[in-house]
Amino acid sequence: MPSIYLREAKLLLAGAAAYSMSTLFSAMKPVLLTRFVDENGWSDALAGLAVAMPFVGIALAAFVAPAASRRYALRTLALALGSVLVLSEILSALNPGSVLMVLLLQLAGGIAVGVLMGAGSRIVATRATPGALFGAIDMVAVLLMSSMIAAVGAAVGYAGLAGGYGVAAVIAFGLTLLMLPFDGKPAVRSKSSAPTPLVVTPRALAVVSMGVVFVSCSGLGFTYMFSVAQSLGISYASAGAGIGVLLLVSALACLVGGWVSSRFGSTKPLAVAFLTCALGWYWVIHAPNASVFYIALVPAVFSLQFNFPVLLDLAGSLDEEGQWGAIAAPLQTSGFAWAAILAGTLVGAFGLTAIPVATGAGMCVCLALLWIATSDQAPSGTPERAR
Repeated sequence: MPSIYLREAKLLLAGAAAYSMSTLFSAMKPVLLTRFVDENGWSDALAGLAVAMPFVGIALAAFVAPAASRRYALRTLALALGSVLVLSEILSALNPGSVLMVLLLQLAGGIAVGVLMGAGSRIVATRATPGALFGAIDMVAVLLMSSMIAAVGAAVGYAGLAGGYGVAAVIAFGLTLLMLPFDGKPAVRSKSSAPTPLVVTPRALAVVSMGVVFVSCSGLGFTYMFSVAQSLGISYASAGAGIGVLLLVSALACLVGGWVSSRFGSTKPLAVAFLTCALGWYWVIHAPNASVFYIALVPAVFSLQFNFPVLLDLAGSLDEEGQWGAIAAPLQTSGFAWAAILAGTLVGAFGLTAIPVATGAGMCVCLALLWIATSDQAPSGTPERAR
C-alpha cells in the first residue's frame, strides 16, 4: 500500500477512535440516565446533569483544542488524554453513588475527549476531501456505538452503574490504542509559516451555533428513548439490542452525508434533514407500540447521523488551517450535554410530550441559522477553502 494511503488509513482510524470516545458517552447516556434514577434515587434533573458532564467537558475543550493540536502531535495527545479518560471511568465505577465524584470525573474525561476530537478534526479539515473523510470517520464511530450501547446496556443490567462505567473504561482503553499508529499534525496550506489568525464572522458563528443547536435538540429524544422503550414494555437488554442494530444500519447515513456534502454542498440536505428530525422524534415519543417506536427511530436517528459530517465539513471550510473545525467538533458534540440537561428539565416539568415540541422549535432555529450561514458563502476577510 502506498505510504500516502497508509497514512490516510491511520488518520481515519485515529479520527474514528477519537469520535468513538464521544459516542461512548452517547451510548452510556440513555442507559445511565434511567439507572441513576432507579439505583441512586436521583431526580431526573440530577441524572441528566450527571450524563451531561462529559459533554460539558467536551465543550470546554473547544477553547484549548486548536492550540493543543498546533503544539502536540495527535499520538502524544492520545497517550496523555486517553489515560485521563480511562482513569475517569475506572474511578466512576468505584464511586457511582457519589454525586461530586461522578460529576468531576466525567467532566475531566469529557475535556480529554474534546481535545482529541478537536485535534483530529483539525487534521481532517486540512485534507483534500474532508467531507468524505468526516463521513467515513462518523460511520466507523456509529458502527462502534451500536455495539457499545449493547455492551453498556448488558453491563448495567448485570452490575448496575459500576458495571456500566467499568465497561466504559475497557472500551476507552481500546480506543486509545487505536489512535497511537497515527503521528501527524494538520497540513498547513498557507504560504506563510506563521499561523493564520482566527477570523470571527457572522457566518462562522452561525455555522458553529447551528451544529450545537441541532445536536442539542435532536438529542432530546435520544436521551429518553430507553425510558420510552420501557414504557412500551421493552426490557433494557431488548432495547439495547434493537437500538444497537438500528445504529449499526444508520452508520451508512454518515457516509452518505459526507459524500453529499462534498458533491452537492450543504444547504438543501441540511434543511431536509432538520425537518425529518423533527417529524421522526414526534413519532418516537408518541409511539403506541414497540413496532412504531422502532420504525419512527429510523428518520430520527438517520437525520442525526447524516447531518453530523455535513456540519463538520461546513465548519472546516471556514479557514485554511482547520481551526474552526477544531472548535466546531467539540462544541457540536457538546450539544448532547445541553440535550441531557434540557431534556431532564423538560420531562421533570412537563413530561415526555414536551420533547417533540422542543425538538421542533430547535429545528426551526436551525433553519434560520442555515439561512445566515449560506446566504453569504465567502464573507470578506474569511480565507475559506473552495467548496
